[in-house]
Amino acid sequence: MKSPSAKNNNPAGLPAKKTSSLRTLTEENQRLRDENVRYTRYIREKTNQLLEVMGTQPLRPEEFDDSELLSLDPIGIIAGSFAQVYEYLNQTISDLSEARDELQAIFDATGVGISIIDQDFAIIKCNEKQRELLVDNQLDNVCGHHCYEVYCLKNGPGLDCPAVDTFATGRPVVVSEVRKKDKYFQLVTTPYAKDEHGAVTRVIEVALDITARKKAEEEERRQRGYYLAEKSKLASVLQSLSEGLLVTDSRNRIISINGAALQILDLSQKQAQELKVNELFADCPPEARTIFNVDNPDAFQNIEILFRGENKELLLSVNAVPLFDGDGNTIGRVFTFRDITDEKHRQEVLHRTEKLAAVGQLSAGIAHELNTPLGSILGYARLLLKGSNLLPEQRERLAIIAEQAKKSSAIIRELLNFSRLSAQPPDRTITCDLNKVVVETIKVLQTELDKRFITVHLDLSMLPAVTADPKRLEQVLVNIVLNSAQAIGSNGEINIASQCSGHEVQITVKDSGPGIPPKDLSRIFDPFFTTKPVGQGTGLGLSICAGIINDYGGAIDVRNAPGGGTIFTIILPLPGETHG
Repeated sequence: MKSPSAKNNNPAGLPAKKTSSLRTLTEENQRLRDENVRYTRYIREKTNQLLEVMGTQPLRPEEFDDSELLSLDPIGIIAGSFAQVYEYLNQTISDLSEARDELQAIFDATGVGISIIDQDFAIIKCNEKQRELLVDNQLDNVCGHHCYEVYCLKNGPGLDCPAVDTFATGRPVVVSEVRKKDKYFQLVTTPYAKDEHGAVTRVIEVALDITARKKAEEEERRQRGYYLAEKSKLASVLQSLSEGLLVTDSRNRIISINGAALQILDLSQKQAQELKVNELFADCPPEARTIFNVDNPDAFQNIEILFRGENKELLLSVNAVPLFDGDGNTIGRVFTFRDITDEKHRQEVLHRTEKLAAVGQLSAGIAHELNTPLGSILGYARLLLKGSNLLPEQRERLAIIAEQAKKSSAIIRELLNFSRLSAQPPDRTITCDLNKVVVETIKVLQTELDKRFITVHLDLSMLPAVTADPKRLEQVLVNIVLNSAQAIGSNGEINIASQCSGHEVQITVKDSGPGIPPKDLSRIFDPFFTTKPVGQGTGLGLSICAGIINDYGGAIDVRNAPGGGTIFTIILPLPGETHG
């Protein structure tokens, strides 16, 4: 009886040989399927690995089954991608090589020195400009050498080395000026590479050569120092000048003024620089006002200008020259001036003295020639008046002749006195108290002053004695005070003051009258000059006063007071001293 299994193993009743072949085929087919699964799994794994390398998500079974994966040929696709990547990499490498060459060209051609330095201060690389600036020609290759040896000729990095700070802090450092090998540089260091801990391992040092600028600055400082020294010398010279000096701009504004000018004009620096020069010298004669024209290239010399200050009037001699810029254009003027008030006064005194002497000699001759006939006329007129047979009309006419002869004799006596003053030297052995002379003078004139309702105020300081005849000084003061009283007329004041100033004593007589016309001030002491009506003065009184004061080595001056009135000033030197 046959077993069931045998019946099942060969259901179709096939021959045993064929059955064995079919089994073999089936086993082969299964092996191939198993191999295909392993191959597919291998392709999927390797494809996923490649995708992972490329940064792409791996293939999932639900997206691609094995048959689809095999039909897509992923290896071929990836191979093609790699071919494209390889081509791109080759192009990128070419571009990077070109960029590197360009950067190297820029690195070498830049106008600043550049070095790359490691933590040991060894030079990794430097450009050509750095070699030109700081590397000796004998040293062919600087790489590996210490920067402080090559660039600074030192045995180690100095405290002024910015790379030290950059390595320590990891921050860029700027040094505005450092000296290397007799050259000056501006240095900048900045981190170039760091390790995994963030520590700086390399720095870039950029060196800008500022030697030319430094030398230019030093030369500029030297020139500025020289300029300031010369300016200081010039300022010292200008300040030491005894003459006033001021500089104006193109608008006539005062931009500089020296101390002598401020002292002469009695102004402060602020007051002077708030004025224009044509305002300062407002009384410049009309014919000379072109001195203020900035466009006028001419120079002016010895222009006499009256300066009226708050407390005084001065006569100034002014010079002016144009101030030019580098192109020859006038940009202002330089004015120099000096006070010639005293000089002019001395000239007037000298001129007046010479005139007095000449007039005195002439007067003496005329007086002697006229005195005899006038005496005869007066004598005969008086003799005839004694006659008893004269008609009234004749007696009246003879009285007129006698009276006019007496007046003429009085004039001749004044001429003789005047001539004697100019010819006789004063007695210098007599001294007097000037204050006492003033008091005695007022006593003599008190009646006349009271009659005119004129009040006299005395402000007398303690004075030393002066060498002078008190009678002659009293004559001077009587003349001056009477002139003041006649100028006031009535209802006024006369102030008389005395003071000692240095080696001189001064008496000032100020009245409240109308003053003297400016055109007459320079002639007031001339002989025979008078502002009084005809017949009321001979014009010799003030001339005689000037002669007396001049004999004692003094001076007499007159000026109009700023508020009105006239001021006479008498100056006498102390014994053994001289005036002026």
